[in-house]
Amino acid sequence: MKIQIESIGLPTLSKLIGKKTQWEMADGTLADLVAHIVGRHGRPAVKILLDQSGQLDMAIQVMVNDEGFLPRSQYSQRMLKDGDSVKFMLLVGGG
Repeated sequence: MKIQIESIGLPTLSKLIGKKTQWEMADGTLADLVAHIVGRHGRPAVKILLDQSGQLDMAIQVMVNDEGFLPRSQYSQRMLKDGDSVKFMLLVGGG
């Protein structure tokens, strides 16, 4: 299946995989997509995406098909389908 991936506010990820790109992958979940990116790009992707425990860094939020930020508890349950759009965004706070 083909998945559209966009990196917003993550210049190091954009440099690694492209700001907007299309990826081919077998059926799977959002967690599988993250694992696929890490598997394909190795240590640089680990440093950008994962925290010390190997989970997606808390500063990164993910949106699938503009449905709003997906709760982290659903990453391993959210099945992706052909044509889905996944956005990785840097969570910015301030006041």
